[in-house]
Amino acid sequence: MARYRKTTRTLTVGAALLGALVLSGPAHAADRVSIVTENGDLVSQARSYGANGAVQICDMYPDGNAVSVHYYRKTGNLQTLKNSKGSPNCIQTTDIQSNPITLFKACVVINSVDICNPQYENTGR
Repeated sequence: MARYRKTTRTLTVGAALLGALVLSGPAHAADRVSIVTENGDLVSQARSYGANGAVQICDMYPDGNAVSVHYYRKTGNLQTLKNSKGSPNCIQTTDIQSNPITLFKACVVINSVDICNPQYENTGR
């Protein structure tokens, strides 16, 4: 936990594609992943998969910090799901395939502030 409190904090954010690439058009859903890493350690991983009706957020590192995912559904405003269960736990939103996840990004919560991957992952929905 002390690693996040350093004066010269190095938080690296990255995005990864898990599984198949987006196929030929927006009608095809793909498994997508957004991550946050710190000093080479995977800290937070958000994932939307299958029909993209839900998004999952996993705490990947036992540092005592919560993780969250910021996401948009096809219809609606920005929403946030926070996981305070600790590593290695995951939680997910309700699976609403009629209103799929369109954009999302992983975050780590440090001192009540969400530090997020700067890019939203697009599910193709």
